Amino acid sequence: MKTADDWSGDLAAFLNDYKYQPDLTRLLDAIGSEDRFDQSRINEIVLWKVNRYAWINPDVIESLDALSSLSPGSHRQGEPVLSKLLHQRGVDLPMASTILRFRNPEVFQIVDRHAYRAVYGKDYPLYSQSSGKKKIELYFAYLDDLRALAGGRSIPFRNMDRILYEFDKKINGSLS
Repeated sequence: MKTADDWSGDLAAFLNDYKYQPDLTRLLDAIGSEDRFDQSRINEIVLWKVNRYAWINPDVIESLDALSSLSPGSHRQGEPVLSKLLHQRGVDLPMASTILRFRNPEVFQIVDRHAYRAVYGKDYPLYSQSSGKKKIELYFAYLDDLRALAGGRSIPFRNMDRILYEFDKKINGSLS
């Protein structure tokens, strides 16, 4: 095993291969001494560190605002926005559903491995390589089933993702 100190070549040349989170790295590298830190900046740094930053095209972000006026049960009207989100680098269905949920929790809820398992009693069937069409179909069917479950149990729909997450962790245990 060699150490950097043992390397006889140009150690600085390794910087040319550095490609980690390029958009966010540029943004964070541009922080000047006069720039103030706030929670948003800390969040960006944490996201950089855990490799979970997703840069969303401004047009896609703008299209999210139209979803705030959708009424409960009209989630399928959000398909064009969901499709755009799924085409953003670093955004898969669990992240897209999280963004949608915080845009309009009366219409959208988070689908992830815990919530899916809590509703269907089986493992989440999708992978990042699954088609966008398959992801959208699964998500909208999930929302239909979730709305029925919430109505049948007299639970506000907006709380279902959180309830299912806790239920699954406590009742079904950790994910494999």
